[in-house]
Amino acid sequence: MTTYSLVRNAGPLWEAATRSAFLNALAAGSLAANSFRRWLAQDYLFAKDLMAFQAVLLTKTPRDCHKPLTGGLAALDNEMGWFESHAAGLQVDLDIPPHPTCRRYTDFLLRCVYTQPYPVLLAILFGVEASYLAAWSALPLSGPYAEFIERWSSADFATYVAALGGLAKRHTHEAAQEHFNEVLGHEQEFWKMSWED
Repeated sequence: MTTYSLVRNAGPLWEAATRSAFLNALAAGSLAANSFRRWLAQDYLFAKDLMAFQAVLLTKTPRDCHKPLTGGLAALDNEMGWFESHAAGLQVDLDIPPHPTCRRYTDFLLRCVYTQPYPVLLAILFGVEASYLAAWSALPLSGPYAEFIERWSSADFATYVAALGGLAKRHTHEAAQEHFNEVLGHEQEFWKMSWED
């Protein structure tokens, strides 16, 4: 990820967004089931609003952005179904209100998608997906959550993130780093929410 200037220039914010006590416990196989269920429900609610963000972003971007963005929307739609099937098996209630931490994150995304130019939005989306990939890719493919780790550290996901990174490199804006950094702050808080509540 350090090949991307947005990541390099984020400094310690990157590490804080991609490492957490929640992930450490998950890697060790000691994460409490309740913590994982809480995270799964909130991540599902986050993904619902991320889909809205991506749909509006698509309408604002030039043609060279469309293929990875439409592919990302289709993958996110599949992800929603995957979340739903696993939630049923894990007895996770997805019909709940978002945690205030989740709501602050999605409010940020939805506010930005209507107020910021598309190059800033590309940096935001790259921040969301790149930090997620980095967090999950650092975990061993073992233990009770191996299926989840494998899904979110897959080669297909890495290819998508690389495509987003390419778009963010080509379409730059002076406010991109500020908003990328804000994403990382929200990511850090999301992991803390899943661990502490």
